[in-house]
Amino acid sequence: MKLAEFLNLKTEDQDMLTEEELTELEDNLINSKMEEAKKNVAIKEFLKDPLDTLYTHPEYAFAISVPIAMVFFAIGMIATWGTPIIDDVIIFSVLITITLPAFTFHKKYKRTNTIEEYLPTFLRDISEMSRAGLTLPRAVNTVARGEYGALTKEVQAMDASMSWGVSFEESLENFAKRVPTPIITRTVALITQASKAGGRVVSVLEAAARDAREVKLLERERRGNMMVYVVISYMSFFVFLFVIGMLTSTFVPTMAEAGKAASAAGAGSQFIGAFDPSKYTRLMMHTGVIQGFMSGLVAGQMGEGSVFQGFKHSIILTLIAWIIFTFVI
Repeated sequence: MKLAEFLNLKTEDQDMLTEEELTELEDNLINSKMEEAKKNVAIKEFLKDPLDTLYTHPEYAFAISVPIAMVFFAIGMIATWGTPIIDDVIIFSVLITITLPAFTFHKKYKRTNTIEEYLPTFLRDISEMSRAGLTLPRAVNTVARGEYGALTKEVQAMDASMSWGVSFEESLENFAKRVPTPIITRTVALITQASKAGGRVVSVLEAAARDAREVKLLERERRGNMMVYVVISYMSFFVFLFVIGMLTSTFVPTMAEAGKAASAAGAGSQFIGAFDPSKYTRLMMHTGVIQGFMSGLVAGQMGEGSVFQGFKHSIILTLIAWIIFTFVI
């Protein structure tokens, strides 16, 4: 029986239900109310601090940038239909769509990176407090007054939850749900599983801190090595842009002059005489812009392990290609 049917039941009909059915329906009612409450909390948090919400959930930025881009695109298409400027409208519509998400994804990346950097220090401080005789909730309460960068807010949230009777393990699991990165998920799983198995929590915390530090060092080394490929992506784009720029500025005018000469002489009118330099220049611009956008996505995937991190590179390279073909060539 569905929840809506239960709410419409009369009292005598409810009495006919078994205890198991009533319990199940009551649980469904409670869960639905909790889901509604979570939605209301999310809306209130967004209205209270929109930027913080976007930094935590950067995908929400598309809900803002896409409508703005669509309005700009519609107005631009009406104003520039049938003219070459329509290319600029399309380019900037795409850039408007990804600019805000690029900023929010970058902020989230920086925030999670800072949290992961401070995580080993936090775990080591907790283990030292516990070794000194403090309970885990008391140790978290003590270190919550310290400074751990972006992790400070999460430590304070764990301290607040434990003050309401939530266990240390459950508080860590909630922290991993809020910041579900591979390092944090791995570390929290290690601590909680060892704690449930009855191991010494202090030793587990120290081992988890060492493990998180080593993983972070390896990740930092990998990122440093992969930055070479980001530079290669930029350099290959600039080489490509230089080549098509030279073709546009030298080869296209030469072909246009040859076409005029052939037309005047009455020869080659079917090929060279029909050569349109503006059409080929426009085609080259399209090629450069598309190459810049895709090179940026590749740079983000290779350098930082995420296509979304490539948005900022795509914006830079696309703007460079557009500026060169608009104001230089």
